[in-house]
Amino acid sequence: MNFAGHTAAAKAGGKIFETGVGSTHAMSENGLQGTEGAIAPLLLSALQSAKVGVALKDTNGRYMYLSGMPAYFPDLIAVEASDESLFGDDWAPRLAEVESRVMADGAKSTIELIRSTNSQFSACQCTVQRYRLGNSRYAILLTVVDLTPERKREDTLKALLLELSHRSKNLLAIVQGIAAQTARQSENQESFLSKFRGRIAALSSAQDLVTDSNWNGARFFELAARQFARYVDEHDPRIAMEGTDLLLSPNGATHVGLALHELIVNSTSHGALSHADGSVKVSCTSRGSNNGGSQIFEIRWEEDYGSEGMRPVGEKRFGTTVLERIVPASLNGEANYEIGPKGTRYRLNFPVP
Repeated sequence: MNFAGHTAAAKAGGKIFETGVGSTHAMSENGLQGTEGAIAPLLLSALQSAKVGVALKDTNGRYMYLSGMPAYFPDLIAVEASDESLFGDDWAPRLAEVESRVMADGAKSTIELIRSTNSQFSACQCTVQRYRLGNSRYAILLTVVDLTPERKREDTLKALLLELSHRSKNLLAIVQGIAAQTARQSENQESFLSKFRGRIAALSSAQDLVTDSNWNGARFFELAARQFARYVDEHDPRIAMEGTDLLLSPNGATHVGLALHELIVNSTSHGALSHADGSVKVSCTSRGSNNGGSQIFEIRWEEDYGSEGMRPVGEKRFGTTVLERIVPASLNGEANYEIGPKGTRYRLNFPVP
């Protein structure tokens, strides 16, 4: 591509640039002739379509040609440009160092330039090479490719992978804790497997909702419905849900789901849901704000056993520990769990930023 010769003003990509018109030369051995000056604009148009910026400057640093630079570069014409005005004070010194080396040894060099501020992130790949003009003088040819979208995607992927690793470790810790506590309080292997599988299924159900929401969390009513669905019919008239359909964080969904599982299992085994005339009401309501400005929500489980009362149960087990200690601690909240002669009451209060 010959930039020397007569110049004609042209405009592309919102920038003013100059194109050279060169001499005619042989295109192939069969005698076909072509004009390099006519082909050059086509090649420049192809570069612009590929979103490749092109700049040419002489050895004194004066820009002779400029077009197609990424949008975050200043909108300058060639005669107005300098390394500092075009690339900025942060990129210009590094570019000057590379240009000096390329002009000395003639070897092409490619560098990546990254700028990150509070308001903007930008990255580009700049290739520097020595270019011989038609009059045998050397010039510096720069090609610039915008890498900003690619680097942003990479950063987003890295953040997602780190978040996934963090959540996986947390979930594994929960599973290990459940396994250990369930084994400690199980009479035999069959009892352990039944309880452990139920708790893991509760975790899995909550995680499915979180994953379906692109890790935004889970709605309280849907989370509760999923936990009930494993033990009772979808439209069981003994169950009522009311209040705010709160969007729980991924951590909140995991632990609230586990709490609901324990309450539902106890109810279907010993309480209201083991009787035809028992009833369960689950609600979520706002209780104002705390001193830090976070809104406080309260989840209530109100269970009435019905005419038959509660079936006999043994001493407090791991399910009680989950409800009274593990879940509220994981949500920075507090809980109250009461088992009475006519019903069970569970109250969980926790902040939502």
